[in-house]
Amino acid sequence: MTRYNVDMSVKKIVAINTVSQLIGKLIGAGTSFVVAFLLARRLGAEGYGDFTKITTFVAPFFLLADFGLNAIFLQKKDDKGWWAHLLGLRVAGSTILIFLALAILAFLPHGTNQGYTALVRLGIVLFVPAILFQALITTSNALFQKHLRYSMATIAIAAGSFVTILLVLPLSTGVLAATLAVLVGTSVTAAISLVLVKRHTLLSVALSRQSVTGLLVPSIPLGITLLFNLVYFRADNYIITLSRPTVEVGVYGLAYKVFEVALVVPTFFMNAVYPLLLSAKANNSTIQQFNTQHFLRIIKKSFTFLVLSSLLLVVALWATAPLLSLIKQEFDASISALRVLSLGLPFFFLTSLTMWTLIALKKQWTLAGIYGASMVFNIFANIWLIPVYGYMAAAWVTVVSEAVVLVVSSLYLRRSLTYVKMIE
Repeated sequence: MTRYNVDMSVKKIVAINTVSQLIGKLIGAGTSFVVAFLLARRLGAEGYGDFTKITTFVAPFFLLADFGLNAIFLQKKDDKGWWAHLLGLRVAGSTILIFLALAILAFLPHGTNQGYTALVRLGIVLFVPAILFQALITTSNALFQKHLRYSMATIAIAAGSFVTILLVLPLSTGVLAATLAVLVGTSVTAAISLVLVKRHTLLSVALSRQSVTGLLVPSIPLGITLLFNLVYFRADNYIITLSRPTVEVGVYGLAYKVFEVALVVPTFFMNAVYPLLLSAKANNSTIQQFNTQHFLRIIKKSFTFLVLSSLLLVVALWATAPLLSLIKQEFDASISALRVLSLGLPFFFLTSLTMWTLIALKKQWTLAGIYGASMVFNIFANIWLIPVYGYMAAAWVTVVSEAVVLVVSSLYLRRSLTYVKMIE
């Protein structure tokens, strides 16, 4: 096969699976935005702030349940045997995380006008089963990614989103009802994902020493990286919740919700590219020239796409940010926060590339060090600035933190790629 045919094949595979993921995310993000829009219109910034506290508290446990296990699973050749072990680890891990989340909630300070009020605490208790459902979705997606069949994930997301919308549309829907609607929709997505998994493998659960040694132990460096990334990515929300009025939680939460929608582009793009990077490096033990060149070519093309798409989205978010005030006048304050966050998009897009390329090069411990240092900087900066300057400080700290991660990870990636070239 000629280089031209190989390049066209790679482009087609990446394009099809990226588009499939984007369609799924557009459906999911559209549903999330409809829920946010309805709650913001009905309850205002304070009511939406309570909903944000509930979902923000539980969402980090989704990433903890991930723990980088999918990336290790994708490196296994026998996906049919290892997927059962992956499912077993996820079920056991997410069950433990549910009890951990409730234990942490019990020790958090109670609040009346701000912080974790009785309403918010009840909402969190109702929503924590979503940790298990999301773990099942993530595990199913690992198999879809392995076979580059993201259309399956899109079908499951569409079904769950449809159920969520149906449940949240009634005018009487409040914070707790909306929370339950999202929970039910997530459970539907999980159930359909598992049904579609049966097209590729037997639906079985395995949990043994092999699960631990073959998947969990190798994932520890990446799991630590995701943990660090999680803490520094979510620390601002917790600090705002504990130190600022609930209205500010809602104002920043809405801006962040829109910002997160844009971040799905690099995430899904790299989900499609990562298996190709692994394939290009598969024969590096014999240092075949073609594979190394192919690996570098994938990186360069990915870099170009991510830069251009991020800049387009910066312009789009900056121009459309004033539309947030149409939801309700009190969300005028969200405009400036969204515009500041949008400035960080190029950094977030490119760190997605450096992160997954370093993972493909088996530099997980390097990533753990980078994100660990970034987490410390982020937490201290937020603790220092948010109580004084509020949510705008959180937005700026988010942008600066990701810029630092990009600079450091790029330097390490350049050094690693230089070494690969030298040993050819």
